Amino acid sequence: MLRTIILLSCLLSINALASNDKNINSDDTQYEAPRLAGDSLAIKPLVKSVSQQTVSLSDMFKNGNFKGLIRYSAQHRDTNYRSRESSAITNSVQQYSAIGGYLGYETAKFNNISLGATFYTAQKIGNNPDDRLGLGGLNEDGGTANSYAVLGEAYIKYRTEEHYLHYGRREMPDYRFVSLSNIRFSPYTHEGTTYENTMYDGLKLNLGYINSQKARNAEDFQDMVRSARVNESSIRGSYNPSNYTSGSYSGANKSMAMIGLALNKNGLSMEVWDYYVSDFVNTLYLYGDYNFKISKEFTLTTAAQYAKQQDVGNHVAGNIDTSFYGLKIQGAFKNGITLFGAYNNVAYNEKSYDGGTIFVRWGTPQMFNSFQVQDSEIAGTKSIGVGAQFELGRLGLIDNTVIRFRYANYDMPDSVNDRDAAQDRSEATFDFRYSFTKNDGFGIFTEMKGLSIQFRIAYDDFKTDYDYAAYIAKHGVSFSKVTDDFVDTRLYIDYMF
Repeated sequence: MLRTIILLSCLLSINALASNDKNINSDDTQYEAPRLAGDSLAIKPLVKSVSQQTVSLSDMFKNGNFKGLIRYSAQHRDTNYRSRESSAITNSVQQYSAIGGYLGYETAKFNNISLGATFYTAQKIGNNPDDRLGLGGLNEDGGTANSYAVLGEAYIKYRTEEHYLHYGRREMPDYRFVSLSNIRFSPYTHEGTTYENTMYDGLKLNLGYINSQKARNAEDFQDMVRSARVNESSIRGSYNPSNYTSGSYSGANKSMAMIGLALNKNGLSMEVWDYYVSDFVNTLYLYGDYNFKISKEFTLTTAAQYAKQQDVGNHVAGNIDTSFYGLKIQGAFKNGITLFGAYNNVAYNEKSYDGGTIFVRWGTPQMFNSFQVQDSEIAGTKSIGVGAQFELGRLGLIDNTVIRFRYANYDMPDSVNDRDAAQDRSEATFDFRYSFTKNDGFGIFTEMKGLSIQFRIAYDDFKTDYDYAAYIAKHGVSFSKVTDDFVDTRLYIDYMF
């Protein structure tokens, strides 16, 4: 599959280099090179916008705006397992199929204040066996596949050209570690207070106090420790066992204080973020990229990232002392082709929670090599990834179509002496998106009005030639099978209005 990806990318690249320069999309908007973050929606640029004011409370409610999404989504994962002793292959299938979406309303502004609310729902349709759970598309409480409906957004906000104060529950796409992770049926939504300031040109200050998070397939909001999916069996060092029930955190609710500063000017982007969850963990995240305008037709972007996580306060999850860093280079042609290569390295520390695994479950994992299934956050992971995205409509090959190929190798700590050893693995992905409303100027996850179809497939291959008996004898663990490979397919049919 890797050879196929390389061949198709080269063929399309040759066509891209031969195409005429296009600075304007077919809808007359200015073309901009993709700026991707993780495997979900792109981080939004700095925007100053002031919506229409109203003169009365009645006009405030009468002149508001609806937003909505009708979505059909299905996922299927077919996994092969290899017996530790006999090398015999067994198979497991997970799947879901649902229809639903969201419907929201936001009032017009009165004295710069507006109100909003959004309902999210996913209703079972088609085949959803209860013995094929685990993908998180539908609600899985009680060990069954369940439809769900939830008030995911309910907020009041104050907004001027330079100040944006928001209170309540809502989608938070712009805060890096706190973001949407919109890769199943519904995105994460969070509840709390946030403030953004853009009074200085190119500089954005972000402040937040986030109390809770709703998982993609959940009906309830949970505090920021439960949302991190802490597992008692992975804890290292001292902690209070009374905070756990059946291996899951059951202690007092913990909130997150957040601060971020983002500079975007003259092709340079720099960001500093800090997320402090009381008595749990502090996360420092640094990000920067720079655009080199090589020519009118080509932009080269270099990027770097670094994160550090440490336990704080009463350390309800024991010792946490880990970090990761990443480097990325991306080349974007104005005629619709983008190429990238990236490297990520996660620390390995057996005295830290789960050997140094990074807590990422408050949003989209920010690692450059976070792909369709592999997120590159596991302790000791060293990953190298490459990819290519082609706007086929912009290239004049197939109207209204974007495709993307990616491949990554994940080198894990796999020595017999490694307590937190894991299997080496690789992932190859293909993404396809077709829009009925735009010919070009969009990506795999771009939010846009109208009807669109997205198809995604990933093949993950795991190394299996290890001395399992020696590992079991040394560490006293027990298991009968290991993952051999799997195929993960996803389909989204969206109509956004």
